[in-house]
Amino acid sequence: MTIKEKLAALREIMDREGLDAYIVSGIDPHNSEYLPEAWQQRKWISGFTGSYGTVVVTQEEAGLWTDTRYFIQAEKELQGSGIHMHKLRVPEAVDYPEWLNDTLAPESRVGIDSFCMTVGDIERLNRVFASKQIRVVEKTDLLGEIWLDRPALPEAAVFLLDAKYTGLTTKQKIQSVRDYLKEKKADALLLSCLDEIAWLYNIRGKDIPYNPVVISYALVSAERAWLFVKPAKIPAEVKQALEEAGVEIRDYHHLFLFLEEWKDKKKFCLDTSTLNFAVYNKIAASHEIITGRSPVVLWKALKNPTEIAGFRKACQQDGIAMTRFFYWLEQQVGKRTISETEAAEKLTALRKENPDYISDSFHTISAYGPNAALPHYSAVPGKDTLLQPKGLYLVDSGAQYWYGTTDITRTVPLGELTALEKEDYTLVLKGMIALSRCIFLQGTSGANIDIVARQPLWDHFRNFGHGTGHGIGHVLCVHEGPQDIRQTWKDQPLLPGMVTSDEPGIYRENFHGVRHENITVCCRLRENEFGIWLGFETLTLCYFDTSALLPELLNEEEKKWLNAYHHSVYKQISPYLCPQEAEWLQKKTKEI
Repeated sequence: MTIKEKLAALREIMDREGLDAYIVSGIDPHNSEYLPEAWQQRKWISGFTGSYGTVVVTQEEAGLWTDTRYFIQAEKELQGSGIHMHKLRVPEAVDYPEWLNDTLAPESRVGIDSFCMTVGDIERLNRVFASKQIRVVEKTDLLGEIWLDRPALPEAAVFLLDAKYTGLTTKQKIQSVRDYLKEKKADALLLSCLDEIAWLYNIRGKDIPYNPVVISYALVSAERAWLFVKPAKIPAEVKQALEEAGVEIRDYHHLFLFLEEWKDKKKFCLDTSTLNFAVYNKIAASHEIITGRSPVVLWKALKNPTEIAGFRKACQQDGIAMTRFFYWLEQQVGKRTISETEAAEKLTALRKENPDYISDSFHTISAYGPNAALPHYSAVPGKDTLLQPKGLYLVDSGAQYWYGTTDITRTVPLGELTALEKEDYTLVLKGMIALSRCIFLQGTSGANIDIVARQPLWDHFRNFGHGTGHGIGHVLCVHEGPQDIRQTWKDQPLLPGMVTSDEPGIYRENFHGVRHENITVCCRLRENEFGIWLGFETLTLCYFDTSALLPELLNEEEKKWLNAYHHSVYKQISPYLCPQEAEWLQKKTKEI
């Protein structure tokens, strides 16, 4: 079916159901950013492959709402589909709830899949719709009627992450939940976010590409703990280990039956910002609710010493692979044909040589020239661009190792550069260095220091549309909260132990893109009469190609930082390289 045919078929079902609009949220029942194919509804109905966006269909119109990362990509992918792109996170943007309220007649009916929208989403819709008495109507997934070749849910086996990597046992983590329940005077905590469940029970899986999580729910009470998952996915040794930790296995599809069997009225702690509306309603029908952010979100973000040591090791191993990759690339470009796809595959192959490698942590962004102007560009084999011995090449990649997760971006010259390419390259690096060196008081949020990375660009009237930094999970999702560094406000201070990216950029459509990214860990620096002072330790170990710099744009402090960083890179990476690679890295890391 074409996109237009899918929309026509959906509209027929909407007409039958008496719906004036239908929302395809783009999330799964667990509020995941990246989804298994079975829940890729947004992609199926629209053809848009980005990781963020909402599709709304009325009888007359269809729209996709997405943010600045995907504007160029969405315009291309939606072409000829009958779906119009609406821009978010730009001045005067109108989000889909407000658009629906403006577009629909009073007392209209808007259909939703209550398993794939959060309680917070529905509450917002009801607030916006109240003025026109527009009704939100719960439906099961209407796309299921027309998506006849829909993939099944994954069956990959669950595996354990040992306490030597996590630093805390499953029993210890469950006890933290029980202490929290006691503090809240509650009986149970239900978790639906997959990374929270994986962290709590020290389990990992392969249900979602790049994100080693397991499709499941978790429930912890004062006396017992349960994991709701497909039983066939639990190997005997995993089941035994979980049972020894006090975790009982129940079928993923039996959550509602279990809740019905729990006759006694309980007081549940629920995170309504992430819990789907269907499960919330099931619990609220028979039990008392305490709403608030899940405590696991912050526990998971505050990496313990074992996890931080694992990140350091992962970044060193990743740095070895990255250095070998760039050495290979420099030897090959201009001598033979290399595509963006081949380059990405080579980088993955080098990472795979490490016996501790599990998988990539996201789909590698391998982008040459104008393609790098798309922050989330995805090369398609056979349609991708060939690398040329000129201009800039951007590669944003990462890996999952048993002891940590990496996310790194480097932009490198493949030959002669224009003056503008060099200027952009230098200004972005200045921004990244500025944030790396930032010192701030405890209690500071990411939005408070986002300007530090942007100021070198703003001084030259340049900007980038995406966030400057995101949290990173430990052998979990490469995008993790609750902290971030961006212009929009989030009431979450940066705290010691949080691992966060530092990745400013510049993107010029049809010309080039530049992004430099390291990952950092927040650490305590000192305390005095003014308060507790925090800063960042850089974890990533990979050189920046100084041949692309305009040194006159760097001040002495920036040069000092870069020289010290390059000294550390050479010291920690070179012992693991062959003599030719080590000699080459020595030249790349020489002082400027």
